[in-house]
Amino acid sequence: MDKQQRLQEWSARITDFKSSGLTMSAWCQAHGQTIHQLKYWLRKLNEPSSSTSSSANWVPLAIHSPSAEFSSPSSPLTVRVGHVGIEVQVGFNPNLLREIVRALELSC
Repeated sequence: MDKQQRLQEWSARITDFKSSGLTMSAWCQAHGQTIHQLKYWLRKLNEPSSSTSSSANWVPLAIHSPSAEFSSPSSPLTVRVGHVGIEVQVGFNPNLLREIVRALELSC
């Protein structure tokens, strides 16, 4: 298989993985691939065509204290990254949320 064929094959696999809703591990097991191959091709196919452009688009996030009339201590906040939603409760661990969002960047 030549380089172009391999690129097309993995492009189709990445599309299938992203639309499957499966975790990396579950998708790899179902399709006979290793998670290392999937991560490699996710990075390779998401590389910018120019070395001067950034691979991530960051959006500033302002955090404000919620007013009592709009939320209660038991109301969760739902954060969406791609097609994945994360419920954040009062007293959440910001470092854990940051790591989860970083991990989702590859799959979304």
